[in-house]
Amino acid sequence: MKTKQEEYTNKILDQLENLFKEDNENKIDLTELEDNNNAADFFHALANLAPTVVYVNLTKKEVGTLDFNHVANRLCMMNAKR
Repeated sequence: MKTKQEEYTNKILDQLENLFKEDNENKIDLTELEDNNNAADFFHALANLAPTVVYVNLTKKEVGTLDFNHVANRLCMMNAKR
């Protein structure tokens, strides 16, 4: 049986995969990410900006990316102990 974390991870990955599909109006061309600056911007948006926006929308707490990073680090530590 999958854990909730595995279930959520798979659902998120399925949606992220759509970003790279030809028929998506929001498509990101993988060749665009060959540029180091674009790749850095993409991973910052993926790892920091977008999760912060989701967190703020769900919790109604106004936090910045650095504050959210602390939340994410605490979650990593909590889950590393499992």
